This record gives sequence, C-alpha cells and structure tokens, in this order.
Amino acid sequence: MSDPEVCSCKRRSNILRNIWKKLRKKKCDCKAKSSAIMAEEQGVKVDTFSTDEEEEEVKISAEMMASMTVSRPHTQVDYIHHLVPNLTEITSCTFYWGKMDRYEAEALLEAKPEGSFLLRDSAQDEYLFSVSFRRYGRSLHARIEEQGHKFSFDCHDPGVFMSKNIPELLHHYKDPASCMFFEPMLCRPVNRKEPFSLQTLARASICDTVKSYSSVDSLELPKSLKVFLKEYHYRHKIRVRRYDL
Repeated sequence: MSDPEVCSCKRRSNILRNIWKKLRKKKCDCKAKSSAIMAEEQGVKVDTFSTDEEEEEVKISAEMMASMTVSRPHTQVDYIHHLVPNLTEITSCTFYWGKMDRYEAEALLEAKPEGSFLLRDSAQDEYLFSVSFRRYGRSLHARIEEQGHKFSFDCHDPGVFMSKNIPELLHHYKDPASCMFFEPMLCRPVNRKEPFSLQTLARASICDTVKSYSSVDSLELPKSLKVFLKEYHYRHKIRVRRYDL
C-alpha cells in the first residue's frame, strides 16, 4: 500500500507543476506575440501559431469579406438640364420670397384671411418652387411640379391645370371658381418687404436671355458665377446605362 502522505504530496506537486506550466506557456505566448510585432515593424516575416478559435474567427471574417465583394450591377442615369423659363417675371413678383422654409411661411400667413398666399423656393431638391396659402382656416403648402416642360400642382393627374410657365400657373388659381376643393386658392398675395440683390436680379435677366442651360458655359464668366446662373433649373432623364462590374 502506498503511504497517504506521499500521495498527497505528489498530488500537490502535480498541481503546482501544472500551474507552473500554464504560467510559462502564457509568458511564452506574450513573448512570441511581442517578437512578431517587432519583426513586422522591421519588415521581417515571422511564422506565428494560433489556436483553433482564432483560426475559425479568421475563416468567418474571410467569408464575410467574400460575400461583400460579390459583383453588383452599376447604373448610370443621364439627364439633360433646362433653365426655368420666365425667371425675370417670377423674381419680379411681389409675393415671391425666394429661399424660405415652411415654418417661416406659416409664421407670415398666421391669422391671414382665406386665399392669402406666397411663392417660395422648395426645400426639397427635386422641386423648385412651392406655394404656401391659407385655406379651410389652415396654412397649407403645395409643390409646383414639372413634366414635359409644363408646370402643375399635380403632373400625374391630367384633370389638373398645367401651364408652360409658373406665372401663368399662379394666375389661373386667382379665381376661386377655378380652384377645386383640393387645389390652392391664390387670391391675396402676401408681399415681400425687402428687395432682392442686384446679383439675383441679374441672374434672372441673363438666364432669360441665354435660354439654354448649356449656353451658360459659353459665357466669359468665372466658374462660380456659372454655377450661380444654373441654380434654377429642372432636368429630364434621357437614358439609363447599366454596367456589370
């Protein structure tokens, strides 16, 4: 029979030996990692070892990267641009306020009588102008849409009035008898109190003279001024090209 005291000592010895091995292994791993980092900084290639868990993590991330690099079709849309017609007439309208958001417009229309309205630049990029007006005891807003060089408050409804320019469109809705229950009623203009800058007035005059959007590029002006002149424009889609990468 073995001595129980000897067995317990051996047992303690084995436990201590295992703890010591783990500590040495951890220390060696840290040294290996630090050596690999230093070698990488010096441009030396060093083989390192990883656990099964690390290899699986690398494998998963590689699969995710492969799924992200799957070729997808690329679409290019080509447009032709047109300047807004009658920009001088629009700018000359006393009820046109230029750049303004809906909340500023509602503040101006507060407590105004039925049919009061103003014209302003639309806050949405795909539209140019909006009207803000009083009807049914509320301040409402309607975007001016364009389709086929015609302007309307709803280009998708053939029953809604369309016009070749914006001043003519607004004039049509001055008569309450011409306004359907869901359309703007523009009887009482809310006039602008401040004049536009000379630069803004000059832009309207030049754009009405050159007529074409592309004609602006032929003017002997700095690039920044050409961009300023082209600001009020709409565009038509002419073709869609698809490329498979």
